[in-house]
Amino acid sequence: MPATNGHADERGIFSRRRILSGLSASAVAPVVGRFGSPLVSQAKAQEPAKPDVHYEVLEVGPGKRFPSITEAGVFMNSIARWNNGYTKPDVMAKMGFRIIISPGPPGYYVNDSGSHSRRWGHLVGWPPYEGSLLGPAIIEGEPGKPAPVLETDGVGDGVLYYQTGLFATGSCDATFRRLIFKGFRRDGGGGNYAAVRLGQTFADIPMNSHVLFEDCEISNCDNGIMGGATGQSLTLRRCYLHDNGNDTGRVHNVYFSGGDTLTVEDTLSTRCTIGHLMKSRAAKTVIRNTRLIGDGGTESSCLDVPDAGVLEIDNVVCEKSSGTDASWIIHYSGENQDDAGIPFRNPSSIKIRNLTMIAPPLVARHPSWPVLGFVNQSGQGAESSGKGSYLVKPDVQDVKAFGLNNSNAGLPFTPLAAKPALDKSSPVKL
Repeated sequence: MPATNGHADERGIFSRRRILSGLSASAVAPVVGRFGSPLVSQAKAQEPAKPDVHYEVLEVGPGKRFPSITEAGVFMNSIARWNNGYTKPDVMAKMGFRIIISPGPPGYYVNDSGSHSRRWGHLVGWPPYEGSLLGPAIIEGEPGKPAPVLETDGVGDGVLYYQTGLFATGSCDATFRRLIFKGFRRDGGGGNYAAVRLGQTFADIPMNSHVLFEDCEISNCDNGIMGGATGQSLTLRRCYLHDNGNDTGRVHNVYFSGGDTLTVEDTLSTRCTIGHLMKSRAAKTVIRNTRLIGDGGTESSCLDVPDAGVLEIDNVVCEKSSGTDASWIIHYSGENQDDAGIPFRNPSSIKIRNLTMIAPPLVARHPSWPVLGFVNQSGQGAESSGKGSYLVKPDVQDVKAFGLNNSNAGLPFTPLAAKPALDKSSPVKL
């Protein structure tokens, strides 16, 4: 089996100094299944808030209490939390913030990514990474207004502190809604930045969180969304992720690098550079009503689930680009991580309903490599698939394929006589 450029499990783990200065804050069209039938999400419109959390509202934008995201972050972390029992997990779990970001004129939020950004030139607050979410948070664009564009100019390492992302969720619940993230990319092309980094704990707080992205667009970042840890779950709903990744192959449109459940609904992931359109090491991965479309990119897999686990696919379209950097459209198991303490997932199962796979005639960058559909490496033994691995037999109904045959599809399928037209429109609703 050809290699996939050794996609590494990249985690950003860092510590914080527990010090506080006395600084105060400055004043789409629906997804189409079967290429014609409209789909309806099977989930609720938003996740319920935990009943005992109090959310303080912070308004951000031109003419608002906080003109910048950074200044709101200084208040949220440096002042409000530290002055209210910041280091006590029970206090942090109940102390939430709802940050409402209004749109600004073009470029208004460029490099508004913490006080180590060149935008500021000096330390605005302390701790110096105001994007750390240390308790429950809802961060959303102002309802009824265009989504605010949160971006960097992608030049130099000083834009993002600790080389992570605009926000780091830690072990708390977090919701991101009606937002556009752009340009979280390290200068020089070898970086590992993200719009949002998941699963970074602080103060030894146990991980027990759910992170939701709803009606968000993320583009031109090293990673769109990255990270994750046991005890954390991630949901993407009506999201548009495109043109992320870089030539290292270790960065992706979405990489849930470990966690309980990844749920992706009504989402379009497309045009990734070498990295995967969707990669999950979660115990359970659920992909519904979603399009994973290469669209001429250099993506490796449309979907990579390298540690096995429970995989459920329902009404999903996968199209692979001829410029791909790997053979397979969907990859399951076969990336042994025992040395890193990540054995084969138990339980593991595969359930597929209404999947369409579209293959190119050849892999242009590697013409000797075969084009493969669903690659199931769960039965290849401990050396390949991890300690305790076993063959997971897919439960399959209604698979269609174009450009594949019985020898390389990997699943029972119905052949398509012509390449179907694909809906490439954004699913985001504002």
